[in-house]
Amino acid sequence: MKKTILSMMILLPILLFSQTNNTDKKVLMVVSSYGNDMGTVRPGYEFDEFSQAYLIFKNNKLSIDVASPKGGKVEPDQYNKDKPYNKLLLEDKYALSLLDNTKTTASINPEDYQAIYIVGGKGAMFDLPFDPSLQDIILNLYKRDNTVISSVCHGPAAFVNVKDNEDYIINGVELTSFCNIEEELFGKKWVKEFPFSLETKLESRGAIFKQTDFMLSKVVVSGKFVTGQNPFSTTGSAEAVVKSLGMIPEDRELYPDERSAYLLQDLLDKTKTNKWEKKN
Repeated sequence: MKKTILSMMILLPILLFSQTNNTDKKVLMVVSSYGNDMGTVRPGYEFDEFSQAYLIFKNNKLSIDVASPKGGKVEPDQYNKDKPYNKLLLEDKYALSLLDNTKTTASINPEDYQAIYIVGGKGAMFDLPFDPSLQDIILNLYKRDNTVISSVCHGPAAFVNVKDNEDYIINGVELTSFCNIEEELFGKKWVKEFPFSLETKLESRGAIFKQTDFMLSKVVVSGKFVTGQNPFSTTGSAEAVVKSLGMIPEDRELYPDERSAYLLQDLLDKTKTNKWEKKN
């Protein structure tokens, strides 16, 4: 009897762990290293986008790694720590450890992952398009079956130089990103330093660009590509990744700013999706 009880006590933590990590799906989140480039104040990754996507992946039992071109600690742009998703992430010591110790993209074995999710932020425009290791990771997922290539806001900048032989992999693919009108309305001093206009560059590579009204949610799924237009598209794009991996996203309560964006879209479209309504 004592042996049986002892065995159960040993096995219980193992069983509980296996129940909370019951999937072999693994996603690589990629953020810009540019925020702490050369020790100067430069734009980094978007913390709001990271936190919202990370929490969805975590709540859907995906295994998560975080990488950046240079590895190590990464710096975000300024953000509101009181937003509910940011508060949740700031309380997650493991998530913060991933951001403090990002893997270098050069150290990544892409065969370990079924999905990549590239977080936006202005920093993404400066380093992600020119990282050959990141290009190799994206190309590997592009060539494999049952994989997802995803990004949000400025994240699709990572796609613009990726080729399969002589062809750009986004040629003929429907995509969205932070669009030209959003850059004109909300871009600040850094836009003048961008190496290219993202919407224009994606189209020049053959992508079929899709967008909605500025700063409203837009998610585009085209083949294995999943893209979100702006920060308000983060949750939708992350849940689309979960669906593309063959899973059903866990039910959740919408964030207040997310609900407001859906409500505004409904008013503009003169429709009612019910996405923005609170659950009973």
